[in-house]
Amino acid sequence: MRVRNKLTRREAIVGSAAAGVALANAVSAPAILAATTAPLKIGLLNTFSGPSASTGVWNWNGVEVYLEQVKNTFAGRKVEIVKEDDQFNPQVGLEKMRRFVERDNVDLVTGVQGSNIALAVLNYVKQSKAFLLVSGAGTDALTWERVPYMFRSSLSSWQLCHPFAGWIYDDLAKEMVLVSEDYAGGRDVAREIKEPYVAKGGTILKEIYVPTTVVDYSPYLTVVRSLDPKVVYDFSTGGAHAVRFVQQWGQSGIKAKLCGFAGFVDATTIVQQGRAGLGVVSASIYSDQIDSPVNKRFVADYRDKFKEPPNLFSDYGYVSMQVLDAALQAADGDASNKDKLAEAMAKLRLEAPRGPFRFDPVTHTPIQNVHICEEREKDGQFIQAVIAEVNDVQAPPTKNG
Repeated sequence: MRVRNKLTRREAIVGSAAAGVALANAVSAPAILAATTAPLKIGLLNTFSGPSASTGVWNWNGVEVYLEQVKNTFAGRKVEIVKEDDQFNPQVGLEKMRRFVERDNVDLVTGVQGSNIALAVLNYVKQSKAFLLVSGAGTDALTWERVPYMFRSSLSSWQLCHPFAGWIYDDLAKEMVLVSEDYAGGRDVAREIKEPYVAKGGTILKEIYVPTTVVDYSPYLTVVRSLDPKVVYDFSTGGAHAVRFVQQWGQSGIKAKLCGFAGFVDATTIVQQGRAGLGVVSASIYSDQIDSPVNKRFVADYRDKFKEPPNLFSDYGYVSMQVLDAALQAADGDASNKDKLAEAMAKLRLEAPRGPFRFDPVTHTPIQNVHICEEREKDGQFIQAVIAEVNDVQAPPTKNG
């Protein structure tokens, strides 16, 4: 629709009442239409430096693939991305979030991989009423908050850990050792694996927490070896941390079955982890092996652009854009009306590369399938084979269920 900012020559000559009405409409309409046809400015906050930088890069890769598929346009509006690096530092993350809202005047914000970053910006998001779509952080503290303009398109720790804990108990062993990075997200995951596992009758032989800056895992693996467990569950933040842990695990000679959180061993990390990753089992919402038209297109386009398969973090980025696009289309492209956009977000249903996707209207966390995957070798290549699936997993609305 084209809006005129001045009278046509014929209207000026005739001076009719109809021309006067057209002028009145032309004066009032531009302000309304400008909000829905101007470029959509999205702040993207993620970790692009330090040991966890690869997770932010993979997320951004997924964003780029989706934007190329839709020709960089959501609901008729060109998309402008403003990227910032939180350096996996809560203080830096908060500073960058403030910059998005107070200086850059973005329409909305997405990203936030680290749970420590998510918790650092949470109060500011509440106070500023910024619209935030978290495309990474899994901390359950976000599940149980009630923030009208905050949604999460990734996952929650509860969502992955509870079904996986039951599977480990039923299919692997009745005792295990927990190893986790020592920060908010790692503590969340350890708790969410431990509670349902113990409730079923399982025993946690030991909980081991390691610094997020760790490079040499050998002192911790020595402790694990001395316990001689049947199963070890590890939470590493993905990327370099996960690669190092699995490589050093393979050298340790420990015979236990190794399990982990999403992204621990996947289509990307296993290339560097090599044969040490074979047999490792993890719970995830995504595998490049999922057989669906949406995922096949995503994998093909991703491989064509980056010459490697997508992983969990790539799916995070892709789905965040898919969600924003669908919600904005339902909201007639208007990001200024946050209530309308939030309502559209809460009601949307879509088919993502990971499978069917929708939001819990109460927690604003996805209801989605959880895939239990094992790294295997097929036709000379390592793959993340889906060996079991739990459908429509929904985190409880409160901490106590």
